[in-house]
Amino acid sequence: MLFLDYGEKKNYTLENGGNSVEKQRLFFGVQVEAPWPQQLPKGRILSEEVRHITVAFLGNGEFANLHSQLSTIPLPSFKIGVAAIADALVFLPPQTPRVVAASVQWLNGFNSLLDWQKQLVQWLLSLGYPMDKRPFFPHITLARAPFDPQAWKEAFHPLPFFAKALHLYESLGNLQYKPIWSYPLTPPFEELDHTADIAFLVRGSSMEELHLNAQIAMSFKHPALIRYFARTLCDSLDEIIIDLNRMITEIDSAEGSPFKAVSFHGQVKQTSEQILTWEMIIDV
Repeated sequence: MLFLDYGEKKNYTLENGGNSVEKQRLFFGVQVEAPWPQQLPKGRILSEEVRHITVAFLGNGEFANLHSQLSTIPLPSFKIGVAAIADALVFLPPQTPRVVAASVQWLNGFNSLLDWQKQLVQWLLSLGYPMDKRPFFPHITLARAPFDPQAWKEAFHPLPFFAKALHLYESLGNLQYKPIWSYPLTPPFEELDHTADIAFLVRGSSMEELHLNAQIAMSFKHPALIRYFARTLCDSLDEIIIDLNRMITEIDSAEGSPFKAVSFHGQVKQTSEQILTWEMIIDV
């Protein structure tokens, strides 16, 4: 396992012929959204809104040219934020850990994300920015030293998450990261107001992705459901609803469930951007 320590350094300036040149510490990252627990073990915790997966690290430099070149940045082929599971803790680097991070089990879209990451790196290289040649190791940094690894191991439970947006971040120090360029992604689901029950507007680029994202939506409410995800994704709405109810039955039998059933309700619609949507209603 290879680890890139992106560190925490504040902006600084160098004098160049009497002119002050601002240096920045920049990197591209994928902002992630997850049902994070309210309490985490001790450590220098990253706030939820800046938890991310780094995809390209530029380091310290003077980036005035980059700011003017962002209009030519390659954009991803996917529109909906890809879904995944933060499945285990990793302490990085292994010999002298300074970072608590969550490793990633991709559920869909990783090849699309990896393709974009490669395009981004090639674009940066074409502009003359040196890139680290070590393999891309996706992980979500949660905290920095000092921390107690055993306490983190005991407290950690796998969580679902999805990619919320792509950013060019500036590291300001003290675990502060400022987006200076952003590309928002369409969320795979959003919760809707509904009397008595729980409702979500679920999105997908295909019926199979709609099925996956319905599971992700449910697991945001009850993360233990990720242990019961479908082995095979369905391509019709009735089959999707039947399988979602299979999840509820299995978890209720094994450990209890806050859900009663997913209703046979609604129709799949298609937006002008060719995104499929379905209003999922869950009886509780």
